Amino acid sequence: MLSIAVLVIYLCGSAWLLASTWRKDNPRRSHGLLITGLAMAALGLVFHGVLLCRAIFRGAELALSTTDAASLVGWIVALITLLTTWSRPRFAAIGAVLLLCVGVAAAFTNDSARDYAMVDSGWALTAHIVVAIIAYSLIAIGAVFALTLSSLDKRLRSHRPLGVMSNMPSVEALETAMFQTISVGFALLTLTLFSGFIFVRDLVAQHLAHKVALSCLAWLILGMLLIGRWRFGWRGRIASRWALSGFCLLGLAYFGSKLVLEVFLGRHWG
Repeated sequence: MLSIAVLVIYLCGSAWLLASTWRKDNPRRSHGLLITGLAMAALGLVFHGVLLCRAIFRGAELALSTTDAASLVGWIVALITLLTTWSRPRFAAIGAVLLLCVGVAAAFTNDSARDYAMVDSGWALTAHIVVAIIAYSLIAIGAVFALTLSSLDKRLRSHRPLGVMSNMPSVEALETAMFQTISVGFALLTLTLFSGFIFVRDLVAQHLAHKVALSCLAWLILGMLLIGRWRFGWRGRIASRWALSGFCLLGLAYFGSKLVLEVFLGRHWG
């Protein structure tokens, strides 16, 4: 089964990336493990892409169940992880965790279900969905950076030994990466919200009321985070909490409402 093969490839890539962070005493060996891990991640991306094409873009219809959407988010996350780790090897440990999560998401890709196909899925709607997925993926990665930053900041404040956290990037590097990803994700989320109103005819009839309300609330929180960073210099735990709050609300907006509709009500958006 292709989904299991993708999971195994991502797991191997994750293991090699993680191993590269533990061989700092041997830079040459560490670099070799890093390159191998990135090569496995790239191979996983290719097969993951094939799996997604079979599941989502089969025929004239666009089918995007909850698990397929999670898998598509995972593919974008894996791509960004690959590029980030290639340019910033210090992020290899975080990349290993992200690849592990992506592998699990890929394993649940359903390449046979067509119950939630959108018959009227033109290029505009497809573009809207793709932009939304990229926005969520970037904010998800920003949330992982925020979680790591919060853990690292807590250890530093308590003056406890860093332990495995010593393999993580510095606080400054994590903050910079977090705000970079969230800023781009916020811009795309803004575009998604405005363009989404083109496809909204009736919020209740299309089962979009909860999704729109939670998405707008997440947009406000992330916007306030960026304003707080620019105006008041928010950083550390404060910034992490706002970033994680925005991510959780956005997750509820998309995956929470979609899961309830599909699993419990047997319906879908649109």
